[in-house]
Amino acid sequence: MALITLNKLALPTGSVLQVVSTTKTDSFTIFSHSFTDVTGLSASITPSSTSSKILILLSLTIAGQDTVSGAGYQLVRGSTPICIGDSAGSRLQITGMTPYIASTNSASTLTASFLDSPSTTSATTYKVQVGKSVNIYVNRTEANTDGANIYQARTASTITVMEILP
Repeated sequence: MALITLNKLALPTGSVLQVVSTTKTDSFTIFSHSFTDVTGLSASITPSSTSSKILILLSLTIAGQDTVSGAGYQLVRGSTPICIGDSAGSRLQITGMTPYIASTNSASTLTASFLDSPSTTSATTYKVQVGKSVNIYVNRTEANTDGANIYQARTASTITVMEILP
């Protein structure tokens, strides 16, 4: 087990050095066929070493347009998509997606985790982008009607980044 000394304290490999978390509680809607940043769902961290790993944890409530499509999202470091599928013809390379939406009252809460190696000691921003669908809704359903049942609920989405000692 490798140890590093920080301020006279020896920490084992895999120790969490810092945690940054952002919670988005408002809703977000886009009408775009390109990937777009979800406003307020990003977290910046400054690694203490170029060999540090960054663990990204995401919980995202998302809905696509009823009977038209699901909704896709991607994790992004700066302006570079990360944790995406391999290139294959003209297929999209994304982090995840919802199933086909059959109701304006449907939404999915998706989770993702990814261990990144940014190889930098500069401030690094991780964010979420949604897109490649007709309409996409974050933290709400498409219906968006007022009411006290689960289908009109508003949710929260979170992104948490942790520096991990290599």
